[in-house]
Amino acid sequence: MSEPSDDGGVRHRPLPSVGIPLLRDEVRASRVRRVVAGSLVGVALVAILLAVFVVPELVGEEEPAEEPDDTLASAETAPLSLLDAAAASAPPEVVEEPLADGAGTRTVRPFGSAIGFRPALVEAGCTGAEADALIAALTEVMDFRRCRPSHELIFERDVEGTLTRFEYRASSTQVYEAHRNADGDFEGSRVEVPIDRIRIARGGTIRASLGAALERAGLGRTLVGVFVETFERQINFNTQTRAGDTFRIIVEEERVAGELLRYGTVYAIEVRGQRFGEHRAYWYEARPQHGDFHDETGRAFHGGWLRTPLRYDHISSPFDPRRLHPILRRVVPHNGVDYAAGTGTPVWAAADGTVTFVGARGANGNLVSVQHENGYETHYAHLSRFAAGLERGQTVTQRQVIGYVGSTGRSTGPHLHFGLARHGRFVDPQVELNGPGRMLAANHLARFRRIARTLRAELDAIEVGPAPDDAAEEPEPPAAPTEPTD
Repeated sequence: MSEPSDDGGVRHRPLPSVGIPLLRDEVRASRVRRVVAGSLVGVALVAILLAVFVVPELVGEEEPAEEPDDTLASAETAPLSLLDAAAASAPPEVVEEPLADGAGTRTVRPFGSAIGFRPALVEAGCTGAEADALIAALTEVMDFRRCRPSHELIFERDVEGTLTRFEYRASSTQVYEAHRNADGDFEGSRVEVPIDRIRIARGGTIRASLGAALERAGLGRTLVGVFVETFERQINFNTQTRAGDTFRIIVEEERVAGELLRYGTVYAIEVRGQRFGEHRAYWYEARPQHGDFHDETGRAFHGGWLRTPLRYDHISSPFDPRRLHPILRRVVPHNGVDYAAGTGTPVWAAADGTVTFVGARGANGNLVSVQHENGYETHYAHLSRFAAGLERGQTVTQRQVIGYVGSTGRSTGPHLHFGLARHGRFVDPQVELNGPGRMLAANHLARFRRIARTLRAELDAIEVGPAPDDAAEEPEPPAAPTEPTD
């Protein structure tokens, strides 16, 4: 029998005999356990079926086009992740065509799901001797650890089937080749791919958003970041933009074989709005590789600091002393700003200073810390790797590359955690680094004014088109979802 407990519930017998039936609460609990156990078994069976019959999509990481590391992995070792190795068994797409002179063939095929560089060559039809010769020629030229399924293998053979040239194409600008010399041996080298730089001037009228207006002008939405970062102290593009506002931009396009690779230097930008008036900015480098946007008077927009020390996609997590940590699931102060960006994106020093730490540090992953004047110290966490030769005690200058975006340490995706401390206390970089910029030195002002005068005339000559009708307004596509990182 059961007895009523002090709180009005039912108190079970502690040791029921085998012949005594279960109490009502015990029957219910037993049924729940059976249902839960059955559900877990069903989920496990579905997971097994998905793993066997569903082909995962290959995901290749974009790697920076930098010099290969000093330590190279063996061409026999697998450069692919488990996800890569579980790729579909469908045969790779192979394109075979005659050479231009008709004296042989050219075959192009993807690296695919091979477990290493040599196996990929053999699977592509190379003999063991040919594979060994190519590996010997390319060992000091490329890093076999960075092979990805989407990379291309290109073979050129003469009419007798002898391999005369091999090309490894990691991207449009990362190309390696091995060709036979006068002695018949293979020699490896990195191919210098010519990049065409074209200066263009475009303008447009905003109907729904600046990003949509840039696309209508034949430009990429990535340029929105240039306007936002430059005029962040003067304009809130999220709330102040109105239909009929206009923009102008003079920018350099970098193209390879006619295809847009990326945008280079942005020389000048202008926005005119009903709510915020007219603003212009001109790019000027006081010394090579160290420039900033300046207003008509020669004052920099970004102050003595880089408020954002990289080109980023979006802010995935702001400074927040009461942030709920996405991994630990408890309140942990977020003493910095997270900038989501692709793995390998260069990270710059926010200001001149001295490196105080370089290395791995727990949840921060690969970390660089830099001491600056007036008691400031910056921290750059979760890096994939450091700039070559960077070490503690080294002096760095503003916009000098100190590392590359990664996802090391306690991180849910590639991003830079940028922390700023003043006299040992963390502060919000977006608030602290928001002061007025510095005026150009007197010995630069005359040259800057000449450049600005020319750029101003170019901006004035750009057509922006008529103001839109209400009916012509375009809906803004939904923003891409952001995932919390760090």
